[in-house]
Amino acid sequence: MSTCPFCGWPDSDVYEIVSRHRTPEGETVWTRCACGSLQVRVTGAGVVTRGRPGAGVCQRS
Repeated sequence: MSTCPFCGWPDSDVYEIVSRHRTPEGETVWTRCACGSLQVRVTGAGVVTRGRPGAGVCQRS
C-alpha cells in the first residue's frame, strides 16, 4: 500500500476530491491529502503526481 511521503496518509483513503475530468486515458481526479498535498490520480494508475503541502504544514521527519 502506498502512502503520502509527507504525512503517511494512505493513498487508498481519499481525503478530499477537488475535481474530476474525463480524458482520453480515462478519468483524471485531482485530490487533496489530509496534509494538504495536491494529488493527480488517473483511473487504474493511482497517484501519478503530487505536490508538497502548503507552507506551515508539519512534514514527517
